[in-house]
Amino acid sequence: MEDGQLVIGAAFIPKPYFQRFERRLNPGLNTYVTYALFPFMEVMFRYTHELNVPVSFETSYFPDRMFGFRARLLKEKKYLPALVLGLQDASAIFGETCLICSNYTATYFVGSKNIKTGFGNFDLSIGYAFDFKELKAKDYKGVFGGVSFTSFFYDDLSILFEHNSKGINTGFKLNLISKFNLMFGLWNLEKPTFAFNYLF
Repeated sequence: MEDGQLVIGAAFIPKPYFQRFERRLNPGLNTYVTYALFPFMEVMFRYTHELNVPVSFETSYFPDRMFGFRARLLKEKKYLPALVLGLQDASAIFGETCLICSNYTATYFVGSKNIKTGFGNFDLSIGYAFDFKELKAKDYKGVFGGVSFTSFFYDDLSILFEHNSKGINTGFKLNLISKFNLMFGLWNLEKPTFAFNYLF
């Protein structure tokens, strides 16, 4: 993101792809705030709620809270991709929570490259998630990646295609007004999903 940019958004994950402590009973909703703290670093806080499950002291159900960051190690050049290091749900490393309490841990590298053609722009990315010390990769495992295509004829619409290390998702992103984005797609090519965000 641009330096100083703030993004607020939410994403719906359909059943049975939403997972929490090995549960796959309900859909889920991720709400998040991401901030570009420096030109080379983003920090993020995500609040993940399993839908149809009330917050309760009796059942000990509380939505998952997660902190993460991404740091750009290499800037994209004419022939070289950008390289990013990411870390999700890292509080267990610092002893702030138990290791088994983490639902969405991931430590990963991602390379990304923009390729401009005569009819549009392709944004390609490929990443690899791995275990870091006792912190096991849960959200991403192994290889993941994706591609988005934006036509020069209508640059407010992008077509998305990704492999999130567990399945294949596809959809499109539409910039409606100013900095407001809507995304609609199919999770694992079978269940509808959506997301939206606003950029400040």
